[in-house]
Amino acid sequence: MPQRLTINAEAPLLRRLGLDTLAGVRAFRGARVKDHHGRRDVLRIEVQNPAGAWRVWFLKRTWRPYLKDGLTSLWRRGAVWSVSHCEAEHARVLERAGFLTPRCLAWGEEVGLLREKFSFLLTESAPGVPLSDFLARCRERARRQCVLDALARGLRRFHDAGLATPDLFTRHIFVETVGEGPPKFWFIDMARLDVRGRVSLRRRARDLAALNVTAPPGLVSARERVRFLKVYAGRLDKALARRIARRMEHLLRRRRFQDFFRNNEPNVK
Repeated sequence: MPQRLTINAEAPLLRRLGLDTLAGVRAFRGARVKDHHGRRDVLRIEVQNPAGAWRVWFLKRTWRPYLKDGLTSLWRRGAVWSVSHCEAEHARVLERAGFLTPRCLAWGEEVGLLREKFSFLLTESAPGVPLSDFLARCRERARRQCVLDALARGLRRFHDAGLATPDLFTRHIFVETVGEGPPKFWFIDMARLDVRGRVSLRRRARDLAALNVTAPPGLVSARERVRFLKVYAGRLDKALARRIARRMEHLLRRRRFQDFFRNNEPNVK
């Protein structure tokens, strides 16, 4: 079976940890932060560089990938790409377009004729906090408005650059605020990224609905949502708003999205 391993940075540290081979990655033991029913896991790794500074890395391993992912990559790319390969490439696409994403240190894969067999992706941690955490903790209206306005403008630029993703969730966007400077946004878990010359209204609504449904009423007020859409579109775009509402209705039929709406008491007036 074809195997591939790409090391982009920190080769000595990877060698010391045994993460410079696929066998070493498979055997690695660390602090598990997620386990998706044995299909994939995510490990948190604390490493110390030669200067003595501590950093955090995340190792994502796919053990039992879905056949549909392999078939999709075969249809789109003419070859089987693992989800880790796709995410590593999408990080490069985002960086070239001027967007922030955690540095990819290494990735590897073992693929068959129709699907991947195993893959991994090793990245640095994203600065800041997930957007979902920021919205839950920050009660300062002016600060929230600054961050949400900047995000709306950033996502408009994201779409205008020909990029879109159905995984535009609040937990996949990290907010970094430093002093009085403008907020920065880091995109993570972008294994599914549409790269197109033009992003249609339907795809824009799909993405914004995913963001909206993962920011429940208990975290974001109706006033903030309307302002966000106005900043994104430059006006109150009723056609876009209707498409977002229809897409949200579709998403909320799924249990995973229903859970986001358990808290219905707004914390911001």
